[in-house]
Amino acid sequence: MNRRMEPDELLIFRTSLAALLLFVWLGLSSRQLLSVSPRDLPSFALLGIVGLAANQGLYYLSLTLVSVGYALLIQYLAPIFLMIYGVLTKTERMTRGKIIAACTAIMGCTLMVLGQRGGIARVSLAGTLCALGSALGFAFYTAYGKRVLARHDSRTMMAYAFLFAGLMWSIIRPLWTLPWSNYDFKTLALFLYLAAAATVIPFGLFLASLRHLEPSRSSITSMLEPVFASTVAWLWLGEKMEPLQVLGGFAVLGGIFLLSFERCSTGRVSDLSFDRSSTDRSSGR
Repeated sequence: MNRRMEPDELLIFRTSLAALLLFVWLGLSSRQLLSVSPRDLPSFALLGIVGLAANQGLYYLSLTLVSVGYALLIQYLAPIFLMIYGVLTKTERMTRGKIIAACTAIMGCTLMVLGQRGGIARVSLAGTLCALGSALGFAFYTAYGKRVLARHDSRTMMAYAFLFAGLMWSIIRPLWTLPWSNYDFKTLALFLYLAAAATVIPFGLFLASLRHLEPSRSSITSMLEPVFASTVAWLWLGEKMEPLQVLGGFAVLGGIFLLSFERCSTGRVSDLSFDRSSTDRSSGR
């Protein structure tokens, strides 16, 4: 962005190069994962267009209308949307610990935003709607991605989702309209970094977590992002952390810890119930 690039330029290269890297990698290592049925393509297209292209596009658009902190604050409502969806569809069990953990983590993120100078300096209805749409897009990607993962490998899902996202951005901003003469070696290296280290790896890890966690748990845990980002900026870039930001970071960590503790506790209860039922069956009761 400091190189005066338009958001759609970054998104075209980010999604298209991510798809290219995944297809090359799978083509060389696990070619069978690229073989999908034509009836599965609509699911991948929906994930790519709504879950990736619309999500990222609305977020970048919101950044031009409101402050970064305010846009992030709206983004952190995604776990709440996922909890509501899970309850309505009966795909997720609501617990007191999960609600407390989500509220604590969201409160922590709020403190981190408010603690930053000019955190919510600019607010507008259009910007709020764009950020809200981005949060809904992320919630959709998480919930619908969980369903797709029941039928496909996460690498297959990522490759085709990013392919459709890249195609969507290429339609919105055709490749021949890009300022190719402005892209030097450093810029191309930056695009490659965004595609690999900032896209393929984190999205892959997030999808891997969905195989073991409920969507709302994965989403709440991903709220550690601002804590890690602020810590790295403090240690590496010399940025200053205000007391409210430090307090907010500890609140996020507390919410994640509570979520993990609550899951371990419910897991032990389930195990004990399973052991009792097994004992009852073996004794003839």
